[in-house]
Amino acid sequence: MYYKQEDIDKLLDNLKIEEVVGEFIELKKVGSSYKGLCPFHADTNPSFSVNPEKKICKCFVCGSGGNAINFYSKIKNISYTEAIRELSKKYKINIKEYSNTNINENYEKFYQIMENSHNFFMEKIFSQDSRGALEYLSNRGLDTNLIKEHQLGYAPPKWSELYEFLNSKGYNDEDLLALGLIKKSEEGRIYDAFRNRVIFPIFSPSGRIIAFGGRTLEKDNSVPKYINSPDTPIFKKGKNVYGIERAINIKNKNYSILMEGYMDVLSANIFGFDTSIAPLGTALTEEQAQLIKRYSSNILLSFDMDKAGISATERASFILKSQGFNIRVLQFEGSKDPDEFLKKNGKEAFLKVVENSLEIFDFLYNLYSSEYDLNNIMAKQNFIERFKDFFSNIESDLEKEMYLKKLSEKIDISIDILRKSLIEKNKRHIVKKDYFDENQEKIEKKEFKQANNLEMAIVKMLLRKPEYYNFFKEEKLESDIANKIFKFFNKK
Repeated sequence: MYYKQEDIDKLLDNLKIEEVVGEFIELKKVGSSYKGLCPFHADTNPSFSVNPEKKICKCFVCGSGGNAINFYSKIKNISYTEAIRELSKKYKINIKEYSNTNINENYEKFYQIMENSHNFFMEKIFSQDSRGALEYLSNRGLDTNLIKEHQLGYAPPKWSELYEFLNSKGYNDEDLLALGLIKKSEEGRIYDAFRNRVIFPIFSPSGRIIAFGGRTLEKDNSVPKYINSPDTPIFKKGKNVYGIERAINIKNKNYSILMEGYMDVLSANIFGFDTSIAPLGTALTEEQAQLIKRYSSNILLSFDMDKAGISATERASFILKSQGFNIRVLQFEGSKDPDEFLKKNGKEAFLKVVENSLEIFDFLYNLYSSEYDLNNIMAKQNFIERFKDFFSNIESDLEKEMYLKKLSEKIDISIDILRKSLIEKNKRHIVKKDYFDENQEKIEKKEFKQANNLEMAIVKMLLRKPEYYNFFKEEKLESDIANKIFKFFNKK
């Protein structure tokens, strides 16, 4: 059996987490939360907190917690799926159960492996080897309690410590490879995929561990600063976002804040902005936008203030507009990113930035007008052309008309002429997904179907090592040369 995400969301929305937890431990109301002795370790001083508004629970000593399903699954020592079934029946919340036993059993095994790996990383963050990790996080404003609250971990520097741990629990190499936790060299040597890295857990909307992100602590610049789990049977990078396990906050507050990286999201959460999320090593995709929209169609874009961040904001706005979002853009004076701004200026200053945020059209107008001399006829024509992608991704005719009217008034050109240029003659252009490299730097797409940097790197690798074709054969490519190379390998 298995359950669709919308049914899991329905269950979590209707469950009162204080009732679920209160069945097993005695809770005392403290302000808007509840506290009690943690049932998962020998607790003498109440350290287990339950937050009914956010629908989460958390032990600030051992780190156990999550949503109501996570708690029930752990305390009853049953699978996540079994916990869903029992809770839905116990609290008479009708959700549909689907039958696909083999697939579900495999997935359950994968989730268990990821949970064990996460526990391993969380334990290692406070080990003797982790001094560098704790120092890094301390410099970024995270103390011991915050590390536990956000369930951060540490991958030790040894080549196969995680592998040996998982192997001792009886997990086979095939499953660990499939989940991207280990790698195998050409000589057949197995080693951990994450080594000497701060580990950021990536959750599904229902709160299950599905992947990891890792920030290196190595001084060697040749080592990628950030790496993520690859696509696996339970994780698709372009379909998930970091922080989505707090989707209930997005739903309750009716907006999300889209940021660039892990530390931006963590900083925002520390300061109380708990609707913050981030893409996972990719520019925003349509699938990610659709996931976010399940909880709210209002979004604040809070990317870095450098050239790449501004470009990422522009492209994300096209994706989001194609999915019907209301978009505003945050701009940070004197700071390179939201993380730095929050640490320098605090919560009230960030709220002021939100208050002064620009509606997406105004942001794009300011951006494009800074690039052209609008007193020059040809420059003005090119300026108008810049809006084509924006208009082609707007679904609502009414919204198009309102933006056309606004543009017409700003540049003193007839709305009918603008409509012909930007809508009637402009075929809809679906914005394809771009990629960030492991350092989160944007690789710009080239025009005219030329190969971008990523595609050229793949092509060069295949020409040197054809045996890697199977790793890339599912990729959707843009350029003519890359597609021809792939067709050649496909026929071999």
